[in-house]
Amino acid sequence: MKFTNWLRTGFGKLVIATALLLFLSTLAFYWIELSEGEEARISHALWWAVVTLTTVGYGDMVPTTVPGRILGGLVMISGIGLVTSLTGNMASMLVEQKAKKRKGLLSVKASDHVIILGWNDYAFGLIDSLNEQTAPKKLHLVIVSDLESQIRDEIAFKLDMGERLNFVHGNISQTNVISRANPSVARNVYVLCQNGIDSKESDQQAIYAVLALRTLSPKVPVYAEIARHENKEHLLRAGANEILVRGEISGRMMGMMGASPSMWSFFRNLLGIGESGMLQFRPCNAEERQMSWRELSTKVRNSSGCLPVAACKLGKNLTLQDVLDEGSALDQFIMELFKTSGQDTSLGMQGPKVQMNPPDNELMEEYDALLVISAPGGPEHG
Repeated sequence: MKFTNWLRTGFGKLVIATALLLFLSTLAFYWIELSEGEEARISHALWWAVVTLTTVGYGDMVPTTVPGRILGGLVMISGIGLVTSLTGNMASMLVEQKAKKRKGLLSVKASDHVIILGWNDYAFGLIDSLNEQTAPKKLHLVIVSDLESQIRDEIAFKLDMGERLNFVHGNISQTNVISRANPSVARNVYVLCQNGIDSKESDQQAIYAVLALRTLSPKVPVYAEIARHENKEHLLRAGANEILVRGEISGRMMGMMGASPSMWSFFRNLLGIGESGMLQFRPCNAEERQMSWRELSTKVRNSSGCLPVAACKLGKNLTLQDVLDEGSALDQFIMELFKTSGQDTSLGMQGPKVQMNPPDNELMEEYDALLVISAPGGPEHG
């Protein structure tokens, strides 16, 4: 809101009236009571005006003349009405802000937060997993959905995250709704299949949501869930980094359980549902990237008891500068053409790459991290 528009509001007019009364009463008291004194200061008159206007009445400075007492009475009577109205308006504004926040109508002022677009019954499992991977009380979450107020209150009560949980109310496919979640500085965005609507419509909203996200924040990682496998390609083209088709993994898991029920117990543990070691992400330092897979595996196994199972190369945004040769005159000419025409040199996301159980002599210099199974009861076990 512009300052000039704010001045025209009821609260703005009260602030102006209070400031004007304070200014005039300061000048009047100084002229009537203090102007002839040797140590008279305008600050003394201002102090008297503030104390009298707020009806505090410390009594350290009192008018001694009849005009001064009349002035004091007028200031006190005016102050009762103005200050009461001012504090009442401030309280109403705070209550209104709280109500708007609870209803999800305010823009979120957060950074490095996680955004969930849409809601279904499995979202609690997602949030539990995020909490396990984040330092205690550090996860800041924004849920964007058109859920009713009662359901939002139930979710907030169950999650018990306090000020670290915010809601944005509205349709997840609308850009103006998503923008209130501040996606440009978010850590990750998850797009979920929504309860209560047809699977086709849910997938359509997911596609529109990802398109809107890529307009607002081209680089934020987006992980999406869809109901129909045929829509996976559309969601990838819209800009989602990874896509999970609902039921795809559970169907394969049930098939593997037929071969041996222990398969399910193994995967439960990997996902952190069981009681033994779970799958974790472990970055590699500069020294470890100079080792071979066998050397690094032995080091990790001996130091923490964790079992490395895969080497990871993190994804990154490729640009023309990454693929063109700076020493080539033709490549330099191509880059100049792009720069002078103002064209975007981004080529999109490369990776991530995961190499399961690499050969012993595989060098780790091309990889950034490991996937390890934590040791039961060890320091890295969740």
